[in-house]
Amino acid sequence: MLNFFLNPWMLVGLAGVLLPVIAHLLSRKKYDVVDWGAMQFLELDPSAKRKIRLEELLLLMLRMSLIAFVALAFARPWVGSGWLMGLAAVESRDIILIVDQSYSLGWESDGDGQSIHSRAIQMGREILQGLTPGDVVQIIEAREQPLALLPHSTRDHYLAKEALNELLPASGTADLVAAIQKGIQLLAASSNLRREIIVLTDLQARGWNSADTGLWARLDDSLHQSSIAPRIWIVDAAAGEEITAANFTIERLQLLREVAFVNSPINVTTKVRYTGGEGPVTRQVHLEIDGVRVDEKTIQVKLQPGGEMTVDFEHRFETVGSHVLSLVLDHDPLPGDNRAEAVVNVREAIPVLLVDGDRQPDPTRCETYFAQAAFLAGGAEHPWIIPTVIGAEELTIDRVKPFGIVILANVPTLDESLVEGLKKFVASGHTVLVTLGDRIHREDYRTTLYDVGLGLLPCRIESIANESEQQKRGVRIQNSRLDLPWLKPFRAERGGTLADARWSRWWQVTLPAAPLIQQGSPDAPVPSDQPPPDEGEAPDSAETPNVGTSITELSLTTGDPLLVTRRNGRGTVALLTSSLDADWNTLPAKQDYVPFLHELLFSLLSQSEGRNVNVGTPLILNIPAGLNVDEYEFRNPADKVVPFDKLTDPFQTAARLRNPIVPGVYRFTPKVPKPQEQSLSEEFVVNVDRQESTLTRLTDAERDTLSGDDRMKFVASVPELRKQLLSDAARAEIWWLILYVFVASLGIETWLTRRMIRPL
Repeated sequence: MLNFFLNPWMLVGLAGVLLPVIAHLLSRKKYDVVDWGAMQFLELDPSAKRKIRLEELLLLMLRMSLIAFVALAFARPWVGSGWLMGLAAVESRDIILIVDQSYSLGWESDGDGQSIHSRAIQMGREILQGLTPGDVVQIIEAREQPLALLPHSTRDHYLAKEALNELLPASGTADLVAAIQKGIQLLAASSNLRREIIVLTDLQARGWNSADTGLWARLDDSLHQSSIAPRIWIVDAAAGEEITAANFTIERLQLLREVAFVNSPINVTTKVRYTGGEGPVTRQVHLEIDGVRVDEKTIQVKLQPGGEMTVDFEHRFETVGSHVLSLVLDHDPLPGDNRAEAVVNVREAIPVLLVDGDRQPDPTRCETYFAQAAFLAGGAEHPWIIPTVIGAEELTIDRVKPFGIVILANVPTLDESLVEGLKKFVASGHTVLVTLGDRIHREDYRTTLYDVGLGLLPCRIESIANESEQQKRGVRIQNSRLDLPWLKPFRAERGGTLADARWSRWWQVTLPAAPLIQQGSPDAPVPSDQPPPDEGEAPDSAETPNVGTSITELSLTTGDPLLVTRRNGRGTVALLTSSLDADWNTLPAKQDYVPFLHELLFSLLSQSEGRNVNVGTPLILNIPAGLNVDEYEFRNPADKVVPFDKLTDPFQTAARLRNPIVPGVYRFTPKVPKPQEQSLSEEFVVNVDRQESTLTRLTDAERDTLSGDDRMKFVASVPELRKQLLSDAARAEIWWLILYVFVASLGIETWLTRRMIRPL
């Protein structure tokens, strides 16, 4: 019943109807009656007395009704009535206009070459043009995370049109249900009765998840919990056009690693898919570096309908810094999936601090001897990794600060202050690799370094395992687990020798059951009842390190983990459960020892830098010392400036773009151009989900399911939408009718009062 009032709390005013009754009862005071001689001539006859009492009762009821009418009018009652709409045509509305920004809307028609996205924007203009001056409007971009384009809902329709005209090109995928949910949340603060959510889309099935009953049950709950449930309209921007032409898609790029070095080869792999065609075709795949096409690197691929082909490119960079590597297909009717990009960070050398826990007078017997030799041998005259070796007793936080990677090799123990310093070192965006051996103090590692899962280590060490007599010369790395991109070159079928190394001793470990993310962390999940922050929005809470999921990247044939990694804040920590030297394994004698150690560090470094991420993953850039971060800005794929927050700690200053929701290339550049040698220019790639390339529209059965229980209505055009908006299901407030009755009742009350006090 209360759902038919916009301000139901004003109904408490109905208690005021008792005021006339109370006033009447208080006015009935008892007086002493004194009979006198002429009284008999002044007494009224019984019929006159009854008439006066009836008029008094009617006046009391009128006064009670007047108060009730005022309370009801302020409660703003409403009804669903089409004929009342004609009487209340000036009533304002709240309009949420949702524009599907998935790249399937970039489909270009054969007839006029206009994209569906352009038609959707034109439809949005027509809808805004038809609004009355008092209508309140908000525009939402439907992407993987919905984004409100205006700071707040507005009656300035010109401002809304400008926001619509400045929409970025369609890219990525769209969660249309999440966009509708955001619209419902925004309308909860509305004071208008008429609330409409209008979705402009091409009706591709990908964004609706019609089979997810739980998702739609949550949407229904949101509608039922709304005091005034909005009407939801789905407008077909594709005008029923079925897409049957051929489409070519280039998948997300796979890099062996994100870190490269000057004149060192970097490999990139992807797949090209062909759908919708009828016969075999030949397509060209082009390589672009920083937007410039490398003609000699073009590859031709022959594709069958419904088929795919893997393509592989190799390139050598000649300058340091971040570079955007792109693979591009020739133009087709759906350009949104014709390009894939990745960022490669080219460096001169990586300084690494090796902390040796078993220093010996004979250098060849030191724990880090083989690792140091491997790093110096990796780049010949210009090594890619420059190691610095110190003993465990020399380790201090000040010694750590100049390095990006620290390797703790069989270090017996660390005091609590040093562990806390290393945790902050990792959380600020750096890397720590811990390798074990026979000098480890187990209890110290379990209490101080692991600390029930919240410490530095990604897992708890248990006990040293030895190969049994039955396993002699048999415990090796599981070749089948070498499936990560950086490990695939070491597989046996590719000639790798990593799986040939024998492991005689190792520490058994226990991984935590779940990630231990602390609330208040920048990476902690947003509660389901809160909308996600908009692009670039900075957090309100202070920076708090978080602990992520422990991942086993390498395993032994016994099933025991060999390499475990985990994110810790902005950095990465890894644990190798065996040693770096030849005491516990034969890895240093294998051909893959040198490249394995290099690729391991490059992989850990890439995880900490995160230059190629998914939508919603923060972009974090470590700022070199001496650079003023306030002189720089982040620009999104449309070259618009987006706000970022500055992170500062004793180890590292960083710039963070918290929530990039638009796929494409982001750039961190100076606000004012500077000489090349004095400036920093870095790129990131937010990757596109390629599933939108499967162009399948909603079936009639799926549309019936979505529109069931009058949840939403599908319309084919803007004129049909306007007609439906004025249908019999329209709503109208009737407070103005109550005020008419109030005025009429007030007139009757005044006339009746004057009648009762006139002389007899």
